[in-house]
Amino acid sequence: MQNLFFHTAAFLILLLAFPANAEDGFRFTLQKASEKKFSRPHDLVLSPDGRFLVVADNGNDVVRVLDPESLKVVGEIGREDLAAPHDVAFDTEGRLLVADTGNDRIAVYDFIASGRKSLVRGELLFFWETDMGSPEGVAAAPDGRVYVANAGLHTILALENGRVVAKAGTYGSETGGLKRPHDIHVDGKRRVIVTDPGNNRIQVLDRNLRFLKSWQGPPYNFNEPKYVTHDRDGRVYIADEYNNRIVVLDTSDRPVAEFGGKNGALKGLLNQPEGIVVKDRRLWVADTYNDRILYLKRD
Repeated sequence: MQNLFFHTAAFLILLLAFPANAEDGFRFTLQKASEKKFSRPHDLVLSPDGRFLVVADNGNDVVRVLDPESLKVVGEIGREDLAAPHDVAFDTEGRLLVADTGNDRIAVYDFIASGRKSLVRGELLFFWETDMGSPEGVAAAPDGRVYVANAGLHTILALENGRVVAKAGTYGSETGGLKRPHDIHVDGKRRVIVTDPGNNRIQVLDRNLRFLKSWQGPPYNFNEPKYVTHDRDGRVYIADEYNNRIVVLDTSDRPVAEFGGKNGALKGLLNQPEGIVVKDRRLWVADTYNDRILYLKRD
């Protein structure tokens, strides 16, 4: 009975532990926390049909496929192919792109799902490795371009059909400089957003990787921002790792909400979160150093 009381109380703490300070009344409520079957999970993405949640399980050298609501693992991809995968994305053809960091490449998989969720698999089709150095971020734009963030080379790339058509970045903190770029994301405005954690900032570029502006210092106050996503209304969500929080920017790029902010598994909310994906009012977070995935809803 004592154990039952403890676990019930712990769940209620989790349920109430995700308030958001927001101008427009955002509040996030935890729906589910996965079992701790992961090892330093990084970024995650929903399949194009929304039926599956795909997670780069970095420490286990594999990509895990989950049911988005139960968070049960229903398949895996890349075992024995991948080394320390950091990011996952789907391209316009429905193929799964994996930032295969330890192998200095982007691995491209055919994502195969039968009528039963228990039968999900991925077949390695090919990989891209030209100009790659510890890539930790990968994104696909609606026009078919693929973007890569090379943490090891402090560069970012734009690819068309696997061929590099634009390249930017040098090590440094000046405009155009990068320190360990981690994620690259194309938002609803077709801007290319790059997290620049070594400089505690995020850079915003055009499709040809030309600098537009940066988000840094007040009011952002990032501390190693890692992965980025956006919702259908144009808001941007950022996993701000060392601040142990998720930050939401409105369509004018102003911070309007956050949750987390303390380190821990229960009362502390989050432990260095890195990955994030959103669909409608649902949100999934890779709570990286708690080795778990969280599923939340926005009130």
